[in-house]
Amino acid sequence: MDEHTSDPSVPGPARGDPTGWRSREGRWEHDTLRRATVHGVRLYNSGEYHESHDCFEDEWYNYGRGSTESKFLHGMVQVAAGAYKHFDFEDDAGMRSLFGTALQYFHGVPNDFYGVDLLEVRTTLTNAFEDPTVLHGWTIPLDGGHPEAREVDFAYARSLEE
Repeated sequence: MDEHTSDPSVPGPARGDPTGWRSREGRWEHDTLRRATVHGVRLYNSGEYHESHDCFEDEWYNYGRGSTESKFLHGMVQVAAGAYKHFDFEDDAGMRSLFGTALQYFHGVPNDFYGVDLLEVRTTLTNAFEDPTVLHGWTIPLDGGHPEAREVDFAYARSLEE
């Protein structure tokens, strides 16, 4: 494990045993990836797509090209950017392009990666090609729930700008 992705203060999954969780050790393989994922998902689920994008993008820089972690994070960057295009700019062609790229990045990434239900994410992105309104009210599942942003998530996103 790389020292720059280690932070023992990052808590375990709310439920389940997702890929990335080392249950015997009681910690994540890459703690900072989990932290960025939790903040990014909560912000996405609250309609804060730009801030969500920043959470995933900042963490993505910690991983080399081609790793599962890199593919997952790059895909999530594209998901947030695609939603931003759809909701903030009414640019569904841009959304489709970004979602298509996200689906390519997600190829080979486990369906439960760091607690994100990627099967549902993939399905929703695919359905959005035909009907972008499937995004309305849709939230990213994490640990079996659909958490929304709290002040700590906004503070995390702000800290990335410093």
